Amino acid sequence: MEGGVTLQTAIADALAISDHKSQEVVTPWPGIVAAFREHKLTLDNRIAPKTFEASYERYLNVALLHLDGRNAAQTGKALMEKVLTHQRVNQKPGKKSGEALKPWVEMPKSRLECCLALKKFLEYAVAEHRQPQAFLVPEKDYLKIRGADAKSRKKAVLTDAEVLELIRLLPETWGNVIKICRVYGVRAWEVAFITRATNDDSEPQLRVTKGKTYNTRGGVKEETDPRWLEAVAVDNSTFDLVGNWDQLKLPPTVSGKTLGAVLRRLPYWQQLMAEYEARGEWLRPYSLRDTFSVRAHGIVKDDTLIAAAMGHTVEVHHRSYRTSEWRSVRKAFAEAS
Repeated sequence: MEGGVTLQTAIADALAISDHKSQEVVTPWPGIVAAFREHKLTLDNRIAPKTFEASYERYLNVALLHLDGRNAAQTGKALMEKVLTHQRVNQKPGKKSGEALKPWVEMPKSRLECCLALKKFLEYAVAEHRQPQAFLVPEKDYLKIRGADAKSRKKAVLTDAEVLELIRLLPETWGNVIKICRVYGVRAWEVAFITRATNDDSEPQLRVTKGKTYNTRGGVKEETDPRWLEAVAVDNSTFDLVGNWDQLKLPPTVSGKTLGAVLRRLPYWQQLMAEYEARGEWLRPYSLRDTFSVRAHGIVKDDTLIAAAMGHTVEVHHRSYRTSEWRSVRKAFAEAS
């Protein structure tokens, strides 16, 4: 770590301040970084150390350089701007060692990831370690500083009217699949593993009983945890999917492949694909999940909760899913003005 502070020392400092909420003390920034790392690895969404290193640590190491000294950043906005424009050099051994690297502000994907990492870190620092409220970045400033999503193919987000028309045109069984995928944001294959159960509040709720299998960086197969499903209504309706679950008619086999085959035979879907393509957007069956993501961000402020409801980490969420569209961005700026 630059600046002479080792991670081990920082962790020791953080652990020494064990009950910060009962003490009138502000944890030093290196200690907050160490505590944030432990929080992410063990208490929050339990990401792997390699994921933390790639998605957070490299940005936080630079942030520490701008949180100390005479010209230290005094606000979250100022810190983001300083980190994004920080002049970096290649530290890998070899001929290019010491050469200047592009600042993250000029690298759209890294810029987006850097802003998200700093936003999450600063929210944690204020909430858990008594740092000033000035380090919270207002949403209007955050959207402006982070810039546009740099994904090469922008994913389509369906309107409620389009979803309802698909349900109307499809056979009942596949119409029900559309309802489930859009209302709960599930992957198509997960439909076969949904059951109705009683939650901790003694209420009926739908639950995915099988997690997604994935390979870790070390090549080990793991599976995400089962999860409760949270609804995002379509035109103010959830179709009473919970109440009607046991009577719901579904196709014998549901997967992204089978759903895609059914939709591609539908003239209305072909029309929608052409319309979205003309706008530079990619419409596919998985767009129902992206649509859930965007609509959820319009009603839930904590993206960690949205990611949990969709069955992945917040890092995967922002890297792989749409979280906004022009309507919600325009509304956010109008309300903030």
